[in-house]
Amino acid sequence: MKTTRISTLSTAVLAVCALGTAAVHAGESVAESVARTSTQNKNITVVSATATSDGSSEITREKVQDCIVSLPNPEIVDALVSSSSIFVQGVGGVAGRNEWVKSYSARLDVTYLTREKDLIIVTTRSLQGQAPVFREVEKLLRHTDTFVSNSTEGDAYGGRSKRQYYFTSREAAVNDVKARARVWISQQAPAVCPTK
Repeated sequence: MKTTRISTLSTAVLAVCALGTAAVHAGESVAESVARTSTQNKNITVVSATATSDGSSEITREKVQDCIVSLPNPEIVDALVSSSSIFVQGVGGVAGRNEWVKSYSARLDVTYLTREKDLIIVTTRSLQGQAPVFREVEKLLRHTDTFVSNSTEGDAYGGRSKRQYYFTSREAAVNDVKARARVWISQQAPAVCPTK
């Protein structure tokens, strides 16, 4: 048993000595030799990219202008007036005064044009690097806004606790609807196209 251990130890010592001798002959230490023969694991990231140059085109549209060409004068536009008979209880707030009265209403159509200008960009995918194509498209659109008289602004009423207003004349209904159209038109003034 003792002879076997000495033999085994001697073999290990001879192996280390042989490794050291080879390292010395090569001009490096034993530690450097072991490090040189060891395996190193490294993580490598591969980044790939692809480019599309199939000659296809991409079209995009951008709105560059959207404005009102002109607005009409509500004073010179005729309103459509209609009338109907309604039964009013307590005419003028007088209890017991229940009557059939004629009520008027008015409608006014305001028609105007808007100018819309779009910029169309056509981009072609190619290896030659073709420049994009720009094109402006302009169109005029017609719009109509309708205004109606509001009976709650009427010049007469019926009832006491719960009043019912109405217009008793054609002129009163027309004046109310034109006033509403005039307010709306004045609000649209900033959207009018600039003069060239």
